Amino acid sequence: MRKIIEWTEAERDFWISWVNSRPPVIQDLCYQLPPDNLYRRKSSGDKVTIYSYEEDGTVTVSVQRKYNPGCCLFDRQVFGVDPEDLEDVE
Repeated sequence: MRKIIEWTEAERDFWISWVNSRPPVIQDLCYQLPPDNLYRRKSSGDKVTIYSYEEDGTVTVSVQRKYNPGCCLFDRQVFGVDPEDLEDVE
């Protein structure tokens, strides 16, 4: 897995506290797909980061030029992404 953010201990504690205050479906998504990692969308090959977690069990991802040089003309968010379509980037 490729970390894109190195959290301090206080930030990690805040994240865990926030996650534990969310509905179970959001908690599951947060622990399955933490926002401090870079992922690859299997269906498109784009490298993405987590933008938000949705109560319907999907996520919104950010596709950013800095992680997709040469094939991404502009930054954008894609909603309704199935978590099974994401894999860790090594």
